[in-house]
Amino acid sequence: MKTKIRFGTSGNPPNFFKSKFGKDRMLALDWIDSIGLNAYERMMTYGARMKEEDAIEFGKRAKELDIAISIHAAYYIVLTSEKKEVVKNSINEMKKTIKLAKLMNCKKIVFHPGFGDNVEKLIKNLKIIEKDKPKDIKILPETMGKKSQLGSLDQVLTICEKTDCDPCIDFGHIHAREGGSLKTKEDIRRVLLKIEKRLGKRILKKLHCHYYPIEYTEKGEKVHRAVTEKEFYPKFKPFAELILEYNMCPTLISESKNSQDIGALEMKKIIEKNQKKILK
Repeated sequence: MKTKIRFGTSGNPPNFFKSKFGKDRMLALDWIDSIGLNAYERMMTYGARMKEEDAIEFGKRAKELDIAISIHAAYYIVLTSEKKEVVKNSINEMKKTIKLAKLMNCKKIVFHPGFGDNVEKLIKNLKIIEKDKPKDIKILPETMGKKSQLGSLDQVLTICEKTDCDPCIDFGHIHAREGGSLKTKEDIRRVLLKIEKRLGKRILKKLHCHYYPIEYTEKGEKVHRAVTEKEFYPKFKPFAELILEYNMCPTLISESKNSQDIGALEMKKIIEKNQKKILK
């Protein structure tokens, strides 16, 4: 696949099911292509449940359409649990997800790091998984929105420094966790500069991102909001300007509430508008 900015959805929004493709989830990529997007995050949040032959076909179709696919692993993966059985099952679940990713020719698996602050235990268990992991498949710990969750920006960067992981930067989660910290272009620049300083320009350039507005409380994330709800942050325009300023080619996955496609298409529109300004 050529290096380019990627725009896609997290799973299948209502508009997919309203479309002519909506009766068959295997046609999600055809729908993504038909509306002008080129990335898709396959949700396996309730487990790596996909027939092997379906995974192979899904990967073939992604290659034909030039759609970058990622997987969001199961929510119940908790590599920091005090219960040995939970950790054992979590490792096995991640290995099952990696197997499907390989069949699908998917290079990125996003997961939630868990709860508490036991970063070292998480790193230890990730290294167990990485022993048998194909080199070209990356595990991506996601920045998390609730203060009780393991997954601050600094924690995710530490995990990536000490393992073979790349980060999944969820800007909505950062904004919520930090009490509304991403309202301006300079707020977002602060995040990008920290990533560049700790992980390098190569990681910054190809960043995997979740982007959408969010509502929060003093405890952090409350609920994702839709891009049409203009009173909520973070806004995409400041980030779009920085993407072009830093010559980034990120994957931008929209998690706009019940409107992931609308959010992704809005991001694409804003980027293209800013690109035209630069060329003038």
